[in-house]
Amino acid sequence: MAAHLLRALRRWRSPLLAGAAIWLLSFPLLTAHPSALRPVAAATAPSAQSAAGASLHSRRVVRPALLIGVEAPAPTPAPASAAVAAPRAPAAPHVAPPVRPPAPPAPRRIGANWIYIPRLGLSQPVGWYGDCLGRSAVPRWGTWRWSCAGANNTYIMAHNPGTFTPILGLRAGDVVQYGDPSGRVHTYHVSYTTIVSNTQIWPLGATGVSSLTLQTCWTWDGSRDFIVRAVEG
Repeated sequence: MAAHLLRALRRWRSPLLAGAAIWLLSFPLLTAHPSALRPVAAATAPSAQSAAGASLHSRRVVRPALLIGVEAPAPTPAPASAAVAAPRAPAAPHVAPPVRPPAPPAPRRIGANWIYIPRLGLSQPVGWYGDCLGRSAVPRWGTWRWSCAGANNTYIMAHNPGTFTPILGLRAGDVVQYGDPSGRVHTYHVSYTTIVSNTQIWPLGATGVSSLTLQTCWTWDGSRDFIVRAVEG
């Protein structure tokens, strides 16, 4: 009998052990009351719903147009008066002040025995040269009137290079003024210029009208002279 029980136990050992293991594992579920499970589910469901709602709310706040399928409203155009600047009034044209011509220089006061040539800016006192034979040397600087010239011929000479170098630039029509010994100012206009040999004496002769003759050297050795003839008036 004992041997028979032992064999039966060996045969049913594995199923029994498996059944015991299953019973032990299912024991907590069998002993738990159904009412204990409801609060857990009820408590869990709102939290999940709240989390989903919060997630949806946060998404809607960030990108509402993409979530609810509504096109984002177009920006309201600014009024035309604000977008387009009002046209400015045309600036007044700049008008340059009229250019006034320079005032003419005040006439130079010419005293007695004085020569003045405005265009050349030459202004010199005039001394006297009294050697009618022309043997005395003319002073190196200054201008000199030859006292032995003919009637109506005021004859003034000076050196070149020297005081009279500028008169080489005189031309017909230029003005020459001379203050005589009494202080009266005579105004002459150049008639012509010429070059003569120093042996010619006609420039020294008398003239039919009041004239002014200017002489300076044309060559270094003085063999030829530059002559200016001017007529008063």
